[in-house]
Amino acid sequence: MGLRHLKIYRLAGGAALTVMAAFLLYGCKDRGQAVREIADKPVIVFENNDEVRDGDADIPDDTYTLSMDEAADVYDSALADKHIRLTLTDSGRDIFTPADDGVQDYRYSPSILLDEDGGIDIWFAAPGDGRDEYDWVTYRHSDDGGATWTDEKVVLSPSPNTPDALSVCDPDVFFHDGYYYIGYTSTINSNEKGLCNSIFLARAQKPDGPYEKWNGSGWGGMPVPIVYFNGLEIGWGCGEPAFVVIDDMLYMYSTRDSFTTDLERKRITEIRTADLTDPKWPGKLTLMGSTMSEEPADDKYVYDDSDSWDVAYLDKSHKFMAVCTNRRFKEDSCLLYYESDDGVTFDRVSEINKNVLAGCHNCGIMSDSRGHIGGSDPVMIGYAYAGAGNDAWGVWAARLAPACVEYTDEPDRTDDGGDNLKQAIAFKTETDDAAPMMLASDKLIYSRKEGEGAFSIGYYVRDNYRNERFIGLNAVTIEKYDSSVVSVNSSGEIIPGTAGMTLVTVEYDGLRRDISLSVLPKGKNSPSRLKAFFPMVSRYDIGLKEPYIVKIRPMAVFESYEMHELTNMELLSHGVTFSSSDTSVCRVAGDGTITPVSAGEATVSVGCGGLGYDIKVVINKE
Repeated sequence: MGLRHLKIYRLAGGAALTVMAAFLLYGCKDRGQAVREIADKPVIVFENNDEVRDGDADIPDDTYTLSMDEAADVYDSALADKHIRLTLTDSGRDIFTPADDGVQDYRYSPSILLDEDGGIDIWFAAPGDGRDEYDWVTYRHSDDGGATWTDEKVVLSPSPNTPDALSVCDPDVFFHDGYYYIGYTSTINSNEKGLCNSIFLARAQKPDGPYEKWNGSGWGGMPVPIVYFNGLEIGWGCGEPAFVVIDDMLYMYSTRDSFTTDLERKRITEIRTADLTDPKWPGKLTLMGSTMSEEPADDKYVYDDSDSWDVAYLDKSHKFMAVCTNRRFKEDSCLLYYESDDGVTFDRVSEINKNVLAGCHNCGIMSDSRGHIGGSDPVMIGYAYAGAGNDAWGVWAARLAPACVEYTDEPDRTDDGGDNLKQAIAFKTETDDAAPMMLASDKLIYSRKEGEGAFSIGYYVRDNYRNERFIGLNAVTIEKYDSSVVSVNSSGEIIPGTAGMTLVTVEYDGLRRDISLSVLPKGKNSPSRLKAFFPMVSRYDIGLKEPYIVKIRPMAVFESYEMHELTNMELLSHGVTFSSSDTSVCRVAGDGTITPVSAGEATVSVGCGGLGYDIKVVINKE
């Protein structure tokens, strides 16, 4: 707690209330008021009771003493049956406002970290290039509680011609052992754009990068999902991660939106854990279960289009708190919060309507770098909102509002069904805050033949109003590439080498992005003919009574070195086949759909014209 001792007043009712009162001094109430409320004899909580026994402290005879460990034990018991009460103390202020020009512009799904010095780091999902990439992740910092912010810049973008080529969005960030880890949503499937999402991960030693992406065994190169969506392609998929660290255990909460075997759409929050002491933990997440769906929790309340959770751990009460928006985008939208004692089983507490703006969606709660909120930490909620009367998709402001966490004997649902703020967006009209935000290039994917001469790429700096200015080759630094595939001459031109594909990382004044460069062998190459294909995961774990449709989708590499997942008609047109080594364990249809039959293990072989691979399928009883 950072203090040698705490002095408060004890009620005659016993130690539990006394120690709870000591910790309550760190709540939202004025400290003096809290002392007066609990009243008449002093209690001192020491970091170590040996201080008292050794005679190092002058303790009055009528004073009760506890060590910090003893106090924590009693306090845990005292708050075990209490309930979280979360409120917004005022409506807050905008951190981003779009222009009133009808063009999509937004910042949503904020990840908000309170650093050790009291500064605030924030990451947002923001529009991509408007052509090939849907979303980028931007970053800003504030040293004055959110009153002013540094210029915004893109710190994470898709890697073209890879599994995350279409987007990076829904960021959530935590810090561990020298690295900022950022989880994000992207889609592998170019046929079902915006659907069929999976969860990816990147890390950096500074909050604004440079970030390296998890590649399945380490960091850098082609990104590989840490949670792969194996459901029906037309489902939204898996994504929107939120992280909490307890000691060295990571809790990850993420959305799954998929279709059941009865073709019913289901949206849930899945909970996974990982041991952060294992360097390979991104590939070893363990599914602990799921919670929350759009089904009503009781007869009196219905979840009406809730969106993704953000989760924080409250140090004072040792409870997990989840926050999301409900009735999102709608005029009567609100915040919704849950509580949990174990981080797995959550119960709804209440809505928040007071001080919430209409049309809100995709919220986040400020916490420290481990996802914790300390007893004396300021609390803030961030969210995107459309505002009253605005039905334009993708034209959203973003707001931060101060909040307060308290505790009550019974769930306080007095704000359920209350009125939110029917306030319209105050669109910005000036452009004097224009600032460099992203490095752009003529194209994202380049292809040349072996033996062709050097060629140049045009680079541009894009500001936060989408204006671009050209920069010369000598101003750009090419940081990473496979030197066997391409090389770079002294003028910054690209020289094709041997056949292959490489990502090239380009940097200008702290702005970075990846470009894909392919060198084709001499002769004819067909962009529609398969060169190779491979799986995104090597194993499927499925329940015997699996409620969801589960599919195998090969990742195809064509002779042009472009890649994407094969689905539906493409599987048929390329003649892809699936076969199970044991049909008494599972069957596989021609479109890759797996049907569990009995508990056990089988191997599914995927083949196509001499190409192929095997996937292990484990059918579990539960």
